Amino acid sequence: MLEYRDCGLKNIWLTSGYRWEEVEGIGPCLEIEDIDGLHRAIGHHLVHYRKRLSGPEIRFIRTEIGFSQKRLADTLGVDEQTVSLWERSRRRPTVAAERMLRLLYLEHVDGTTKLAEMIERWNDTDRQDDEEQRTTAERAPTGWRVAA
Repeated sequence: MLEYRDCGLKNIWLTSGYRWEEVEGIGPCLEIEDIDGLHRAIGHHLVHYRKRLSGPEIRFIRTEIGFSQKRLADTLGVDEQTVSLWERSRRRPTVAAERMLRLLYLEHVDGTTKLAEMIERWNDTDRQDDEEQRTTAERAPTGWRVAA
């Protein structure tokens, strides 16, 4: 068995799917088969089990979805420093923020929803002026609809 720490997590052990390759001038180098698949398996495990996520687990999920700390912070409605504190285990995210992070990961790997896109659109809307705009509705043959 091999303890796999290159992903930044502790207690990840590989029972198969790896080998040591001799590289001339360097020596033995670890080669892991389908490392993307391994990371997806780890990510799915993290988002599906009930335990709260640790700082390194939050960092793993964030990097797997390709978000910077700033982008994750903007998406979750917190500041960048807050995400940094979560990842260093100095503070815990709210349950809602942690659930949203799990959903963002599932969206990224399964591609079943447009969650991140929807949140960014909401964030853009939140940043707009609070001035009241007229909303008009009209009755169409298929029912009511609000004009854009």
